[in-house]
Amino acid sequence: MTQTTQLYQPEKYKVYLGKGQSIGFCTVWNEPESVFNKSKIIRDNSVMLGTLYSRQGVSIILRNLALNPKIRTVYLWGNGTLSNSKFGIAGRSTLTNLWQKGLSDDGTIDGTQFKIEKEIDAKTVKKIINNVKLADVSDKSIEDVEKLLISSGEKAGPYMKPVEFPETEREQIDIFPSEEIGWLMRGKTITEAWLKLVERIMRYGTVKGTQYGYQQRELVGATWVSSEPDPENPDFSLAGNWPHSLKELAGATPESIKEYFNIFLSATMPTGVSYTYGNRLMAYPNKNGEKPIDQIEEILKKNLIDSPDSRRAVATTMHPSTDKDSKEPPCITQIQAIQSRGRLHFLVTARSHDIFKSAIPNAFGLRTLQKKVARELGFELGELQITSQSAHIYEQDWDQALKLSRCFFWERKPELIFDPNKHADPRGNMIITVKSKEINVE
Repeated sequence: MTQTTQLYQPEKYKVYLGKGQSIGFCTVWNEPESVFNKSKIIRDNSVMLGTLYSRQGVSIILRNLALNPKIRTVYLWGNGTLSNSKFGIAGRSTLTNLWQKGLSDDGTIDGTQFKIEKEIDAKTVKKIINNVKLADVSDKSIEDVEKLLISSGEKAGPYMKPVEFPETEREQIDIFPSEEIGWLMRGKTITEAWLKLVERIMRYGTVKGTQYGYQQRELVGATWVSSEPDPENPDFSLAGNWPHSLKELAGATPESIKEYFNIFLSATMPTGVSYTYGNRLMAYPNKNGEKPIDQIEEILKKNLIDSPDSRRAVATTMHPSTDKDSKEPPCITQIQAIQSRGRLHFLVTARSHDIFKSAIPNAFGLRTLQKKVARELGFELGELQITSQSAHIYEQDWDQALKLSRCFFWERKPELIFDPNKHADPRGNMIITVKSKEINVE
């Protein structure tokens, strides 16, 4: 069995240790604990099992392979809706590109714009690629994958001595003093509100640990409000000059939004996950095995049909008997619909929110659902308010978030940040002067 000392920061990057000698197993977006616990064959034949949620995970996989040169085959098993979504395939396609097309001397994976961590030696990576087989078995069932593992047998011994790459050095960022809890950001579009939230986190966010081991910058109780007019045709004008890799990382592309919404609004539970928001909202577990509850129809819409002034139109994604022992309970926990002056507002609570990689798709999914409910009830589309109780950015995303904050706020002229026609106080602005001992208000 692989020892803890042969793992790269196991307190940060969780992997499950098996009894095998030469096989690594990657579940992509499928829940690793579930796969590991259910399959004795995978446990017995794999050295280690872990995930690949994003491109940044490629560097972690390379670090672990360098530390464990006895691993000669890595199986990628991204079988399931989420693993094959725009978000799910990002890391997987980057890793397969590395094996198929190679690595440039500057650390860029050929065929992509993505660079591995600069501390990872390119020559060692090329040696890994030449000696480790990467097999994408995402199109196979778990039973077929188990047969592959049994028939594969053990490969030759280590092809090099273990290599430990230096730690990644991150730029130190000052934290400004603040009230620490209770924040409000507004934007005409979701992207505008999101950018303001990213900037607040990078300027005022508290640096603290996580249950996963790595660091985060966090604002507590951050509310961001937007009035995106047409979520089905998202306004990404502010993201026009972003590198494509950044757009995909943040989910700021029309293709990503459309694909996410198809999952978000589906009551069907994909394989390999314990929940989706669509499943919890439209097929909420009922007592004694009775028919699941469609909270959109039976709670949100029903209450507002009974009374447009209802405050009871509240849907939840938390299911205590299911989630009390879960290590991955829903992040978005509540949606409330309130009508005011003929406009339907959505008030959303997220207990935990990965702002850099999840917040934009989350917001567009919610906004599209809001538009659908408003249209079906005959209301105008109101505001979307999201309160992210823990609004955080993980340390692996700080560099990108810092660049955005500098580009859009810190290094930009004030007149380019504040447009009176867009950002004026809706309660009104007044100029108070004293002339000839008289107070004048304009």
